Amino acid sequence: MVTASRGKHLGLDVYLRPKTWRRMILSAFLVFGLLYSSSSEAQSTEGIGVQADGPSSVRGRVLNRATHEPISRALVFSPDQRYATLTDHLGRFEFKFPPQVPEPKGDVPSSTDANGLRSAYRAQQLRMLQNARPETFLARKPGFLESARNPSSGRVAANQSEIVIYLDPEALVVGRVNLLGVEGDMRIRTDLYRRQIREGQEHWELARTFTTWADGEFRFCDLSPGTYKLGTGEQLDRDPLIFSPGGQLFGFPPIFYAGASDFSVADSIQLASGATFQAGLSPQRHEYYPVKIPVGNAAAQQPMSIRIYPLGRPGPGYSLGYNSAEQLIEGTLPDGNYTLEADTQGRPGSTGFLNFSIRGGPREGPVLNLFPNSSLTVTVREEFKSGQSVFEEGPAAPDDGTSNTPPQRRVNVQVMLMSVEEFGSAETAVSEPAQGAQEHALVIPNVRPGRYRVHVQTAAGFAASIVSGGTDLLRQLLVIGLGGSSSPIEITLRDDGAEVDGKVEDATEGHIYFLPVGEGSGEFREANCTPDGSFALAQLPPGTYRVLAFDSQQNDLAYADPEALRKLESKGQIIHLDAGHKEHLQLKIIPGGDSR
Repeated sequence: MVTASRGKHLGLDVYLRPKTWRRMILSAFLVFGLLYSSSSEAQSTEGIGVQADGPSSVRGRVLNRATHEPISRALVFSPDQRYATLTDHLGRFEFKFPPQVPEPKGDVPSSTDANGLRSAYRAQQLRMLQNARPETFLARKPGFLESARNPSSGRVAANQSEIVIYLDPEALVVGRVNLLGVEGDMRIRTDLYRRQIREGQEHWELARTFTTWADGEFRFCDLSPGTYKLGTGEQLDRDPLIFSPGGQLFGFPPIFYAGASDFSVADSIQLASGATFQAGLSPQRHEYYPVKIPVGNAAAQQPMSIRIYPLGRPGPGYSLGYNSAEQLIEGTLPDGNYTLEADTQGRPGSTGFLNFSIRGGPREGPVLNLFPNSSLTVTVREEFKSGQSVFEEGPAAPDDGTSNTPPQRRVNVQVMLMSVEEFGSAETAVSEPAQGAQEHALVIPNVRPGRYRVHVQTAAGFAASIVSGGTDLLRQLLVIGLGGSSSPIEITLRDDGAEVDGKVEDATEGHIYFLPVGEGSGEFREANCTPDGSFALAQLPPGTYRVLAFDSQQNDLAYADPEALRKLESKGQIIHLDAGHKEHLQLKIIPGGDSR
């Protein structure tokens, strides 16, 4: 016997078997869910969001941020690519939006099958997209940096019909490489490095490379304001008129602006917005000699990274290769004193250093020995006044009712070692749960030799004390030696940190920085303000701070450099925070260009 069910809920004047009825209902809900999810995602995408109550058109201008002059023939577009136009000779543009599509009468489609339901909801999705209004417009033009790098520009507020988009003029580094004693069109690689601030200290990273044209000229474009260093890469001279297979090799060692053979003493290039810097580089031709250095304890076929630089001064320029089949580091180098640094990849990793010299002939040996990277134990102790805790307990194995293994203690804390080396890979070492540990312990595996600043991220409170072997790691760097054992890191957490809130005057976007002042005081913190200019920060470690509010994010605050801090003495506000203290601040915005 077959029963039937009346399809009144969807307006279906038919009889359906129970299984058919259930399948159709399920299909309808799935289709609705997928389309609703897709529609929600489309509305949340950057550039879409102002709906039916928004303006029917948006007009505006594109201006040069440095001179405030209009920019003609700039392409203005919405991030979703639905709207685009070019500015006129006065930098003006306008977008007229199509009329709003009204919602159809009736909430339920009259279609009687799944395809009809799908089509109805797809039409609803398209209608919502058509009625949407872009929240942001971007602009670009050759010779200017893309406006996406400054997201506050080009935003359309509710009921706003006129906007201004600012474009920053690009900076340039141009010049010529003169290869002395060479005729022809030998090309050479030029490298541009940019100064970055990491952990409050200076660090250099490769920004661009450019192989010179046949006439030796180079051109680095689309650069933002900042501090740069310029240099060449090594270049062997294989001029067929003088190159002799098996004979003496010649090449051009790296050279840096202005005339330095060592990256660490090279002159810096200060680039302002829209500036063009002219530079010349003149590498000199030198004899190059074969170098072969065996690796004493490397595993066969194990990948290895090699860095070679002037004795004790890490930097770019020179290169050697690694022959994993023969466990041999080889290549060519000119006369000089060098430091060789080798790192094996993967876990457990190992590192080796070797100082050697080249003096008028080939160099073979000595043997480079690798030492295992360090593994640091971290113990955590909490001194909380509240009922919170970062310690959790859970089963060490799947709880199937047969395991007698005691519960595994977990620490809801992450410890990171941030490298502060001026040049290098600067890998961050991160803590992991200590396997099999019953105490409140973590482990940081595979830590390479170097200098690190210790950061503690905790679910509650703040790190009031970080100590290793008598060294206060809140104030000093953690130094990891080659192949040596390191003392455990002991962390004490407290939850009586200070609370700071406030408001930034006349600011819709603000970035607030708390810079520690003096020795043994405070810890760097940052916060962002809401559209009304207010901000709040909890669990701020006690200490003395200089509080600065900028209208844009600052990536070059060298707060670990006393000289850089002295330049900020006339800016911001000084506060002293004790444990449990509450402070309310009224800050004035500092233009982004005034951070130096």
